[in-house]
Amino acid sequence: MSHDVIDQLRANLRDHSEDRAIEFEGRWISWGDVARYGDAVVAQLDAAGCPPTAKVGIIIRNRLAHAAAVVGLLAHRRSVSFVYPFLPAAVIAENIESLGAAAILADEQDWPNFRDAAAQAGCAGLALCSIDKDAVLVEGLERCTRTGFDDALADGGIEVLSSGTTGTPKRIPMALKLLERAVMSAPGAESGKAPPVQINIWPLGGVGGVCLLTGAAVNNTPLVLMERFSVDALVDALRRHRPDMLGLNPTAIAMLMDANLPDDALSSVEVVSGGSAYLDPDLQDRFEKRFGVPILWGMGATEFCGTIIRWTPQMRAQVGDSKRGSTGLPMPGVEIKAVDPENGAEVARGQEGLMEVYCPSVRPDWVRTTDLVMIDEDGYVFHRGRFDGAIVRGGFKILPERVVDALRRHPAVVDASVVGIPDTRLGAVPVAAVELSHSAGAIDQDALIAFLRQELPATHIPKEIRIVDALPRTPSLKVSLNDVKRMFLADAA
Repeated sequence: MSHDVIDQLRANLRDHSEDRAIEFEGRWISWGDVARYGDAVVAQLDAAGCPPTAKVGIIIRNRLAHAAAVVGLLAHRRSVSFVYPFLPAAVIAENIESLGAAAILADEQDWPNFRDAAAQAGCAGLALCSIDKDAVLVEGLERCTRTGFDDALADGGIEVLSSGTTGTPKRIPMALKLLERAVMSAPGAESGKAPPVQINIWPLGGVGGVCLLTGAAVNNTPLVLMERFSVDALVDALRRHRPDMLGLNPTAIAMLMDANLPDDALSSVEVVSGGSAYLDPDLQDRFEKRFGVPILWGMGATEFCGTIIRWTPQMRAQVGDSKRGSTGLPMPGVEIKAVDPENGAEVARGQEGLMEVYCPSVRPDWVRTTDLVMIDEDGYVFHRGRFDGAIVRGGFKILPERVVDALRRHPAVVDASVVGIPDTRLGAVPVAAVELSHSAGAIDQDALIAFLRQELPATHIPKEIRIVDALPRTPSLKVSLNDVKRMFLADAA
């Protein structure tokens, strides 16, 4: 992109005002509709006395009015900070108190839960209604009364939410100058071939969802927005719009595999992309064989504003399946190395170490992550799990991902989660929650443990395996590790 990304967004809203913009629940609105709603939001903020440089908080949901508000605020170079909408009301209230924002935007249904917190913080309040009805100032919150503001985004930008798998989602600043990189890391952007229609299954508050939304607004790409992912809704959107590219996460891929879909359900799709979490190579193989669609996986991080490692069709054509399990090569402008967790020295190719990332468009220094990786002789990166999630059982270190991978290899297992819980003798022990296929027969804990004994060392065998109807998940469909842990600790109490 040769021009400022916000200038391009504004130009698209102006020059393509009649074009299809966002579909929600079967209804399309135009970019002109988006611009009108966004302009009205900003006008209300001005009327409420919100300084143009002050941050605006949004209790963000995957709904039309919310999407239009985000695009409108960006078009006016307002700073936006997302708040996770599915937390307890008291926790959302704490978020509002600490946000340092001039105003809070939220769906009209949500306002009764934290109106007092917004008043206490001195924030103006704006209720997001139907796209056909302009946002309105909340009674009693018509003016911003605070005088001090959080300046983490002094030059404009977005505070996006982390996935929240290990706790309350964190807000991570993404300055406007970094938004271009985030948009460029979206599917199709690097090759310049944007899909005719993009289906978004991601939460708008996360880097994946907001990048697809922003990319659509910049590149005039029609976007199908889902409030919550379901196989039926996805298949319906595929049938109606027949996109050639599709972004999915591992859970959605597993759900598609477990559904009784017709052979041509994905017939228009030429490639599936993703990278929000580790993808089991066996699941990838089964998906590709079942639907005949290659998966070009990657690895991203909110801290780096999108994807940092990825596969391309050219790479897949060159190496075929010889790099099975890899997340690909670093994107242009990104360098990756693996270092020893103890002394920080770079390890030899083929050895595991903590991943360090050099992405000068985001930060000028090398950044150490908690991801354990192996980089092979050709530079392909293999994700081995999260080093900080290791369970130490009587001195033996267990990476939960290794146990999860083994459980997923059982034909009856759709997905699994492994966490550590305290143990008075060993310090900590692994436990597992398992979600079975609808077609699974009589599978119990003993059968799964017997299977694992053939796959793993004795130290890695979970103390307990619990079969659940559905694993607890965040809005991005990642398993909520805290909720899994609470499930086991509650019974132990």
